[in-house]
Amino acid sequence: MCSVVRTVAASNARVLSSLKSPLYVVVVGGTAGIGRAIALSIGQQCPSANITIIGRNESAANSILPQLGSNSKFIRADVSLMSEIRSATQKIDAVDMLILSQGIASMAGRTPTTENIDNKLALHYYGRVLFIQELLPLLRSSQNGGKVLFVFDSMRGNPSKVIWNDMALENTYSLMSAGNHPMVFTDLVIQHFASQPENTNVTFTHACPGAVKTQITDGFPIWARLPLKGIIAMGLGISPEDCAEYMIHGMLETDKGWRCVDNKGEILSKKTPAQPDMIEKVWEHTSQLLSSTQKNHS
Repeated sequence: MCSVVRTVAASNARVLSSLKSPLYVVVVGGTAGIGRAIALSIGQQCPSANITIIGRNESAANSILPQLGSNSKFIRADVSLMSEIRSATQKIDAVDMLILSQGIASMAGRTPTTENIDNKLALHYYGRVLFIQELLPLLRSSQNGGKVLFVFDSMRGNPSKVIWNDMALENTYSLMSAGNHPMVFTDLVIQHFASQPENTNVTFTHACPGAVKTQITDGFPIWARLPLKGIIAMGLGISPEDCAEYMIHGMLETDKGWRCVDNKGEILSKKTPAQPDMIEKVWEHTSQLLSSTQKNHS
């Protein structure tokens, strides 16, 4: 751990230890990679924290739970399915921090889930918003002020390349758009949530982890996977543990409203608030799509 990360980690520890105990933390995608490292870091700084990990891999969860203290638990759910997200959130009764780190690296074309949402979009955007929607009442009542962290990509979203007449990419799917839409929509949806008067007690952070040495590229075909592994072997990228400290720092430093942060957890000064009509369009589309999955579920 370099001196910069040590300083950030010490600052995180100070802030976390100053919060009202016990802390209730939910980490979606917490069985591997950055999510796992964030859960372990918070568990180390706050041994009394109640940490809930949500994901599919029970054996990976069982290997991490003993390191998170006696108050930790695992909820098994396929978080690409809105129905499973709704079921999982019913099992949670308090949240101070909601960390959304679920994701997939895949070069496959449009891959619809059983709810007819593309798998990548379901993981990287729609499911994350649904977690917030379902858990907002608990986040609002947090004694510490609720905190939401999107670990995705706050730096590269391009609103001018959004396909506004096919936002769910049902007809015009491409890997470029499937990457861009969740980035842009996340930037906009956190501004929507932060603008609601009832959410003044909740902060929303969109972070870009940058290059991190995780297994996420294992889903790539071998011709794409090997060069990436070679680049990582040459030293590009940081460890999930170091990345976790920067991500936590970004989340803890968001003291009101919303912000986008870089791979060091520092505010992206070039991000300007979006046009209200663009935010409204994204919110309208998102809430319609999510409520349509509820109708199908009920």
